[in-house]
Amino acid sequence: MASMLVWYLAPLIPGFDSYLARTLLVLAMVVIWAGVNGSISWVRRRRENTLAAGLTEESTLDERDVRAATAEEVARLRERVRTALRRLRKGGRRGYLYEQPWYVLIGPPGSGKTTALLNAGLNFPMGQLDGEETAVGGVGGTRLCDWWFADEAVLIDTAGRYTTQDSDTLVDRAGWEGFLDLLRRTRKRQPLNGAIVVVSLTDIAAADPATRAAHARTVRRRVTELSDRLRLRVPVYMVFSKADQLVGFNEYFDDLDAEGRGQVWGMTFPLAKGAETFTDEFRLLLDRLDERMFERLQAERAPDRRALLGGFPLQLASLQEPLADFLGQAFGGTRLDPAPFLRGVYITSATQEGTPIDRLTGMLSRSFGIDQKRAPSLRPVAGRSYFLKRMLGEVILGESLLVSANSKRMRRWRLLRIASFSAIAAVTLAISLGLWRAEASNRLAVERADEAIAGYRQQLAGANLDPVSDDDLPHIVPLLDAAQALPREPENWLAGVFGLSQSEKLEAVERSIYHNALERILLPRLIWRVEQQMRSQLDNPDFLFEATRTYLMLGGAGPLDPALVRDWMVLDWQARFPGVLNAQLREHLLAHLNALLSDPLPPVTLDGTLVQTARASFSRVSLAARVYGRIRPAASAKSVPDWIPAAELGSAGSSLFTRVSGKSLSEGIPGFFTVAGFQKVLLPNLVGATQAAASESWIFGQTPETPSVGADSQTLEREVVALYAADFQKQWDDMLNDLALAPFEDRPAAIQGLYVLSAPQSPMRDLLKSIASELTFMPTAKPTGDGTPATPAGDSGAAAAATAQQKSLAAAIGSAVAPDASSMPAIVDLDQHFRPLRDFVGDGQAEPITGVFRLINTLQQELAQLGPDASNVPATLQGSGDPVQLLLAESERQPPPLARWLQQIAASGRSMITGSVQHAAAAAFSGTDGPKKLCEAVVPHHFPFSFSNEDAPLDDFARLFGPGGVLDTYFQSQIKPFANMNAAVWQLQPLGGVAPPVSQATLALFQRAAAIRDAFFPAGGAAQIRFDITPQPPRDGEEPATLTLGGRTISTADGASGQASLTWPGADGLNPARVTFGQAGDVVAADASGSIGASGPWALFRLLQQARISPSGRPQEFSVTFRSGIHEARFTLRAGSSRNPFGRNLLKDFRCPVLQ
Repeated sequence: MASMLVWYLAPLIPGFDSYLARTLLVLAMVVIWAGVNGSISWVRRRRENTLAAGLTEESTLDERDVRAATAEEVARLRERVRTALRRLRKGGRRGYLYEQPWYVLIGPPGSGKTTALLNAGLNFPMGQLDGEETAVGGVGGTRLCDWWFADEAVLIDTAGRYTTQDSDTLVDRAGWEGFLDLLRRTRKRQPLNGAIVVVSLTDIAAADPATRAAHARTVRRRVTELSDRLRLRVPVYMVFSKADQLVGFNEYFDDLDAEGRGQVWGMTFPLAKGAETFTDEFRLLLDRLDERMFERLQAERAPDRRALLGGFPLQLASLQEPLADFLGQAFGGTRLDPAPFLRGVYITSATQEGTPIDRLTGMLSRSFGIDQKRAPSLRPVAGRSYFLKRMLGEVILGESLLVSANSKRMRRWRLLRIASFSAIAAVTLAISLGLWRAEASNRLAVERADEAIAGYRQQLAGANLDPVSDDDLPHIVPLLDAAQALPREPENWLAGVFGLSQSEKLEAVERSIYHNALERILLPRLIWRVEQQMRSQLDNPDFLFEATRTYLMLGGAGPLDPALVRDWMVLDWQARFPGVLNAQLREHLLAHLNALLSDPLPPVTLDGTLVQTARASFSRVSLAARVYGRIRPAASAKSVPDWIPAAELGSAGSSLFTRVSGKSLSEGIPGFFTVAGFQKVLLPNLVGATQAAASESWIFGQTPETPSVGADSQTLEREVVALYAADFQKQWDDMLNDLALAPFEDRPAAIQGLYVLSAPQSPMRDLLKSIASELTFMPTAKPTGDGTPATPAGDSGAAAAATAQQKSLAAAIGSAVAPDASSMPAIVDLDQHFRPLRDFVGDGQAEPITGVFRLINTLQQELAQLGPDASNVPATLQGSGDPVQLLLAESERQPPPLARWLQQIAASGRSMITGSVQHAAAAAFSGTDGPKKLCEAVVPHHFPFSFSNEDAPLDDFARLFGPGGVLDTYFQSQIKPFANMNAAVWQLQPLGGVAPPVSQATLALFQRAAAIRDAFFPAGGAAQIRFDITPQPPRDGEEPATLTLGGRTISTADGASGQASLTWPGADGLNPARVTFGQAGDVVAADASGSIGASGPWALFRLLQQARISPSGRPQEFSVTFRSGIHEARFTLRAGSSRNPFGRNLLKDFRCPVLQ
């Protein structure tokens, strides 16, 4: 086919139109084809010979490492391999060794490896060649390796002692390692496709745990050596053979036909799991046996066979734990010893030889000491293979590619193949298509261009672009991208040699299409967008001015400034399409805009009415405002460092100040509104900004003019400076009103903060000095000899003007200048506005600023000297040296923001003093000498404060309420300065602006305590109450009554003559106190009539609580009536003073004050 293509297509290539040339080309291709195929065959033969030689090569063994018997073992292995290879060649099968998968069978002697191979249904062609049935003889096992060359794979049956290495450890170990080395040398890319581990179930069932663990460790070592030696992760298939040795196996599976016996009985694990899932999978096998049990029992007629059949699932279930233990030790993994790649576990029976074992009967016999007898049914059965065919042929051989190959070798082989095929492809393409490409490239280029243009036109047809009625730029970006992406064909050197290249023509056509798309799709929508912006901002003259300039440039009605148009559009796109998600859209739009602006724009009919309306609007903006609007956003204005409060305050002061607006102290005033901005930016740039503003007269529809220098120029300068001064004043007023002192968290913080503020290196002083310096306008720079102001370094020419135009799009304000600040009325007014603050600061080291800092320092010392009890605060507040009041008075005389700062300091100081007073009052009340502890011990649950059987001790009562007692002492020192005691009900009053430390309710308790003091301690010292008591004669029919107070007896029968003068508590405390009704001494009558009495130090008051006390016309006289049943006795009680405890509930329900 290739020759025919060359023969008929070669004439298209110059130089190959003759028969001779084409014949030679075809012959060259045939030679190349033959050489490639010969090389492949030679490589294959060489690989097979190398493999065969590697399997049969002799090697010298160092006797220092292994014994002579070891060398003999390896030699015998090689001899058997030679025999296998000779038989293989005898059958004429080439390429067999590398094409088929290789598997190794390992297991202890007698495990049934060879028998399993013989009965697995594999086809061994070598046996057919020489008429033999198998490659090896004997069912009981093989001593050395046998090579089984089946149609499906090469299976290597290793000697059983290679697994156990128990006959001669050194020899067996050397033979095993030699075997692995042979595999690694002879099949370098993939020594093995898998390993089949065969272990007899009888070995597992009959072995004790120690023996079973030893078997598991042996298998684990062999599998690990296999993976480590071959440097592969080999899948391991665990086969438990001789399942027929379990009692009931043959009877249970006797009904299976050849297809049923060929199925797989076991489990194949997922790639990510292994032996840990064995238990769950094994239970599924048992469940499947149970599901089939009823059917088998029904089908089996012989009673003895039914018994064996029914017990088979239990026989198998008894192996679950031994098998799980074996697999866990052989194939389990740890962090230091990863688990081997256990692919599956399978149970098979190759042939039924020997006597089955009965695990259940055996365990019972051993448990009860009974001699186990063989049942007649436990007889050997003729051999049939179970569960081998599909397991080996489909599961194991079907996963031959699962083994992981030697990564380094495969990588080298893959790179070699890629390089080889790439070289062949490159040479072939270069020879067969090189010249033809030169002629075909033009045709393909034209076809691609036609196809691309057709696709683009089809895309345009469905876009509905005319008429232009929106500015939906995201909608047109794909169209512009498509026009820009029209294929640009590179120059073909072969076509260029013959002058056939069409690349330039195609590129011109595609460039024209793209440019046409920019002018007819993008440009109208940009103009539409600017029109919409202008219509929405007709009341914003500054915006209209910039928009109209851009609008006229896009319409070709003015000189095009690509940078200005680009900046306008970029600002608009950033506002319309913000964020990272629209970044690509903005990039594409900018690329198309740059392409549009790279060529002159075509004239476009603009909306004249809109232009006239805009001109009418921004024409009302003065020339001074436009000049100022060019200077303010200029690069030179941005280059002046901003005034930052944090920088002036330093790290110590930044923590003491904040901003009312919530802004950071790192946000300051633009450098343009500083003295440096005024001197270095505003003044020097007036002339250039004026000329630039005049050159924009075309925007107004006028011819550009240059303003004259003279009276008009001076007027313009003053107007520009006035605009600057207004903005300057607003910037600094806003900043000064926004700066505030941060509130202090507590008294220690206030003490530390005030110390820093009043220190010689005060950050507040530095801040005020910096503010004052920025509000002091120095003489401006004088103009040069030619009348033009000096221009700052680095702010020159077209670059500065261009940048000014760029920045003026984002803000519409202006700037002008004057030669002398003192001659500018606006600057003079500005200077007068900030003069009070500058006069206050001065040089920072004289009055009045130093006096303010002395007051702050005085307040700081006052706070620092407050003791724990704050006992010195009331005296200070009552005097004339209160620093808080002095600061408040000083704030009345100072300019902002200092007045507000001083008020904040005073408020904080007042708050700290108030808090100290409250804290000290609470601490003194609860302290060791305070009244809290004694009051809570005396008052609650004690008489006379509550109805209680327990009396308040008189000594404690005196210490609590007496003159100089704890309540009186505490009141005098902590509360009295804050109490107005002139009224009947005491009232709280602030002292020096400091709030009282207690509430009005607490003050009422202290007033009640004072009343108790005056009533019980009229003369000071101990408690003493003098009173007279006069009995009232009984009425007609009343029995006389006797009042007993201590040792005194007063009878109503005596009438007024029985008056007695008493003192409480007196010598006996007037204890007991009792009223008895009946004749004196008439015991029977007294007992019958009853009595009223009390005892204890408060007996008088307990007795009076049982009486009815009524005041008479005088404050110290009371009528006392005792009543018991039908009896009644009346007395007149006259206190020695109007301040007495009778008739008032001074003591009842009194409670202790609470201060927190």
